[in-house]
Amino acid sequence: MKGITKPTDSKMWGKSVLLGFIFLASLINAQTVDQFSFKFQGIYGNIIPHDKHVKPLIEGPCMGTEFSVEFQTMGDEPWQQFNNFPVVGLGTVWLNLGNPQKLGNAFALYPYLSYSLVRTKYFNFKLKGGVGVSSLTKTYYNTNKNSLGITYLSQDSANGAVGSHLNVYFSGGGSLEIPIGNGFSLTADYTWNHISNGSIVVPNSGLNFLNGFVGLKYFPNYKKFKFPTKQNFQNIPRKFSFEIIASGGFRQYYYLDQKTYPIGSVVFGVYRPLTNFYRMGLAIDAFYDGVYDGTSLYKRTYLTTNEFKNKIRIGTSWQHELLLGRFSAGFDFGIYLYNPLKNLSPVNIYMGQLINSNQNKPLIYPYHIDKNGVQSGEDGWFYTRATLKYAIDKHLFISLGLKTHLQKAEFMEWGFGYRF
Repeated sequence: MKGITKPTDSKMWGKSVLLGFIFLASLINAQTVDQFSFKFQGIYGNIIPHDKHVKPLIEGPCMGTEFSVEFQTMGDEPWQQFNNFPVVGLGTVWLNLGNPQKLGNAFALYPYLSYSLVRTKYFNFKLKGGVGVSSLTKTYYNTNKNSLGITYLSQDSANGAVGSHLNVYFSGGGSLEIPIGNGFSLTADYTWNHISNGSIVVPNSGLNFLNGFVGLKYFPNYKKFKFPTKQNFQNIPRKFSFEIIASGGFRQYYYLDQKTYPIGSVVFGVYRPLTNFYRMGLAIDAFYDGVYDGTSLYKRTYLTTNEFKNKIRIGTSWQHELLLGRFSAGFDFGIYLYNPLKNLSPVNIYMGQLINSNQNKPLIYPYHIDKNGVQSGEDGWFYTRATLKYAIDKHLFISLGLKTHLQKAEFMEWGFGYRF
């Protein structure tokens, strides 16, 4: 037996929470503040059994509540009109995860935006998306202990899906509102929700949910409210811009290693707005990942030495961003152009010894990210990244990114950028 010391991640999460509240404050102005409403909903849903660490943890449905404060934007900023007067909200969530012993309860605080797709006097159907911070009462490090409080190096009887109390919280889905008079509305949502820590602390399979919401909304200022009308604002210029972003952070790789590694990235991209609320871009991404130093006990790759070249990957990404004033929120799809690890994965093991299979894989090739056994899974040639950017001035901005391989998070990036 061996005790495990969990690394401190509060500083990194503090930066994420601060960026979230900057996001909320920047979207609300004096006119919008007066148009507030309250929403209370009950939640019923299920955890999606997306991998072998999550399946044994699912015992019952998830049930809880969400209380939200929402602000109807009034169009005094161009981005509000370009996005059809969206609603800005701040949600607080409590969820019983259906397994009190291993999963416990989840709490979340997150800002979000709701975009109207169909708005009539009888109903309002919207798309809702948000990201914030969550906290779990049960993690690997407090469910995998013996009677003396010593943490075992095993996932067999513990919460093998989540390793940290503080995590990211994602929410996205549809929202329906039906007015019933005197400022009250019936509400119903159906969303995908996600809790994980971006591999800052392992294990980190994460939890994915499909949740239904039913509740009531009250708008105190309904007697004086008049829905805004569109004004004439100058269109966003359809011209190219360039950005360079330098980011850093840290992550863990395998829960048996008890080690934290540095990560970093540099992105150079070119972008062009296609509408007043959306821009598209292409970028070159260079990644540094310190986990590939040949010391990890998790043998996914044939690595026996500590070489800098094995820690570098270079790719190109197709980028999509919503324009929200000083903020932009985006999602990138990337393919590796330089990846020395691809020919070292999956690892071959014969009689306890690692064997280099000397593969020569093409740019795009079949792979199994979830495959286990003698040949473990691999990251593959495809990556994605969710991003959030905030403009400090015309040129400087701060950024937050979550890089993944399919459903598996690789790391989180905190960075600064320059736009020209």
